[in-house]
Amino acid sequence: MATSLRELTLVSKHVPDCCAGLSRPLIDALVKQLPDCPALALSVGCGSGLLESMVLDAAGGNINLRGVEVASCVNIYLPEDRFWPVQDTRCLHDDAMLASALMFVYPRQAKLVCDYIEECRTGALETLLWLGPKCDWPEYSSLLQKAFSKVEIVGGNAVADNEILAVAAEPLPG
Repeated sequence: MATSLRELTLVSKHVPDCCAGLSRPLIDALVKQLPDCPALALSVGCGSGLLESMVLDAAGGNINLRGVEVASCVNIYLPEDRFWPVQDTRCLHDDAMLASALMFVYPRQAKLVCDYIEECRTGALETLLWLGPKCDWPEYSSLLQKAFSKVEIVGGNAVADNEILAVAAEPLPG
């Protein structure tokens, strides 16, 4: 089971502590799309923090990434100062408007993604990353097309065959 960056390979592999298939190309693609320090990036619904810890490791301190998750969730991999709890799955973090980038990995509720976009589009938000199953993409594609002027799919071997990594940029006025 790959639980550290050095254990990842070029081939996407699913592990128990992460919804997405993990590979070195995926981590590299996320690092490339997230803003450099000091800009803030939030990973909303980070779960165990495995993916986020790998991104932080790969970035070598050049990314200011925080994981947002319900307080009752067990954070296994993120340093405590990088884990920002919220009360429940419908809550937005109080500092969300400060985020230049939002990352959603296998989000369960499109409404939460909408709420974060609405809250953040008048703040520092520049980019939103969405990683999830292809079967969910039509709903989220429509949502992102309405909120951003650019929505692109990251190609290559960055994601598993049944997944999509999308990058939305340039938020439209609300």
